[in-house]
Amino acid sequence: MNPEQIERTQKFLFASEEEMNEANLSANQQSRLLRLRDMYLYWLRHPAYSDKAVVAQIVHQYKVCLSVAYEDVRLLKICLGNLGQVTRQWCQYVFMQRCEEGFAMARASGDANAFAKVLSALGKFTRLDHDEDIGPDYSQIIPQRFELTTDPTVAGFERIPNIDKKVRDLQLRFAKESEEAVYVQIIDEPKSETEEHVTLYPQN
Repeated sequence: MNPEQIERTQKFLFASEEEMNEANLSANQQSRLLRLRDMYLYWLRHPAYSDKAVVAQIVHQYKVCLSVAYEDVRLLKICLGNLGQVTRQWCQYVFMQRCEEGFAMARASGDANAFAKVLSALGKFTRLDHDEDIGPDYSQIIPQRFELTTDPTVAGFERIPNIDKKVRDLQLRFAKESEEAVYVQIIDEPKSETEEHVTLYPQN
């Protein structure tokens, strides 16, 4: 699957029409994003549905071919994550739905207290009673650039003068010492049976 298509879906799945137009998305791309958004919410409402069931729903509802429907499902699964687990997005969606139901019930019964309680719960959930967090402006951060170098002073080490000559001198010195070294061959003499017995079973 095209990585650009995945990135575009994740970025604009819930974008407004103005945001899509500003991003110069074509009419076909916008139409598909709206279809994916609809099916995203549909799958959240029916998390137990299999891939095939959602594919069938896409084909039936939007009259697209099977290959397009299966590609839609792959995009949806990337956005939804593992539907076998209760995701935070699912809990948020359920909460918002229950709030809408609570508002409808409060309106129907004319219960102002119930309406206010649902409104208070929604306000806490969306943190409308808190100041909007202002995070750091990451666009102003300039990434550190690293360059390879053989200069030891960059790491805090002092440069050794005439290092190549010192390396050659040490090589000649050790080569000469290895030639002058005296080799002594050590031969292990076979032990008698008595010595082996004493070695294996020492006497106290």
